[in-house]
Amino acid sequence: MGRVEGLLMDAKLFERLLFEEASNTLDFKKEQYHFVKASDDEKSELLKDILGFANAFRRSEAYVLIGVEDVRGGPSKVLGIADIDHLDDHSLQQFVNNLTNQPVCFQYEAFGYNDKQVGIIRIDEKQLCPIYLKRDCGKLQKEKIYVRRGSSTDPTKPASIEEIALMEQGMTQQPPEMAVEFADVERNDSLGPRISWHAEFCEMPPLDTIPGLKEHSHQRPLVKIGMPALNVDSKTRLNTKYYQELANFEFVRRLFRPIRLVVESRSVSANSVRAELIVPTYIRAKVVYPSELPQPPKRRLSICDPSTHENICPEVRSSPGEVTIDKNDDRFRIEIDCGDLQPGRRVCSDVFYIVI
Repeated sequence: MGRVEGLLMDAKLFERLLFEEASNTLDFKKEQYHFVKASDDEKSELLKDILGFANAFRRSEAYVLIGVEDVRGGPSKVLGIADIDHLDDHSLQQFVNNLTNQPVCFQYEAFGYNDKQVGIIRIDEKQLCPIYLKRDCGKLQKEKIYVRRGSSTDPTKPASIEEIALMEQGMTQQPPEMAVEFADVERNDSLGPRISWHAEFCEMPPLDTIPGLKEHSHQRPLVKIGMPALNVDSKTRLNTKYYQELANFEFVRRLFRPIRLVVESRSVSANSVRAELIVPTYIRAKVVYPSELPQPPKRRLSICDPSTHENICPEVRSSPGEVTIDKNDDRFRIEIDCGDLQPGRRVCSDVFYIVI
């Protein structure tokens, strides 16, 4: 069987897609579509999905992952399909494009992941829309424009006149260009799409083996009847855990690194912009707020506020650049609210920390 292999997908992109939810750019199928020796009704299910993605309002490639089960709230599960169940790309291209008013730009690929076979259908970003059938095929009618809305394509609700007008209008408009880059932690300067840093992992002795801080003999207060203590600030107390806290502070300081991002609209105005980054936990990464890191310890603590070193919850704010970190067992999700962006306007995120 002739099929395209190793051209469209790589492991990093595939793993990233597993952490995303079904949308107008992504879908999951537990089993292979019926195609070889299938009826028109069975083939129309595959045709419906390809047409729906081709006509969808999107600004990136769309993917159908076959042999993958969608899991709500977690990464999708790779079930795999039999090698003989892969579709032939050439036959699939002929079937679809012989039925449509103009060619659909898509490809089928056989992809191997963890000793399992997965089918990948990629629908290119740039399509000459609207695309419709020249004749009926199974459950689909000719000259009806099927479009994917959100996570599904409803064959009983083809595109409306307004949606068709937007498709035609979109062919003459330049898609907005958004840039997300790393930013200098201290300034608003962009550092580009890649950065590198050095982190140091220190061997920490058990904290109970680190000696506590003690008063020096010459610093002990002189107590006499009717006289105040000398040499010691009466409003503070000795932090006996100072050395343990200092060791922990230095350990974290050398390991975690501050990150800041800058988001810029380079072509058009955009409203309610939000950048979202996914960091999978399987790479042993951790993402935290600055307030979750230990502060430099003090030798003496205020008697009035003995909880000086307790962590403070992140501030509740609603300003451009605000960072929200959401975590579950499979991933960290970093959300950056940027507000409205005019062409050329840049928004720098708050600082967050990451360690691998």
